[in-house]
Amino acid sequence: MIRKYLVCGKRQVFLQSKNSEAHADIGKVVELLLPINDFWKLENEIRKINYLTASDAPGVDVSGQLKKIFKASYNFAVIEADRQWIHERKK
Repeated sequence: MIRKYLVCGKRQVFLQSKNSEAHADIGKVVELLLPINDFWKLENEIRKINYLTASDAPGVDVSGQLKKIFKASYNFAVIEADRQWIHERKK
């Protein structure tokens, strides 16, 4: 299992290896405990959203990709409050 922290800001989403107070200023930080295959799937989805935001893709495409990230990470949130936060955003 791999422990990662999903940082969800207004214009960026990324994974970190360590929980840092500096990332709390960016947005919500969610602790995830992922199997290796699910980690690589989530990492791939995050690369897609980074490409979309860098290329000024329409907001519909970005929000659709963000929902995919939330769906992929929902089951792996360590803290129940974070899981509920993700659930509200994946709808």
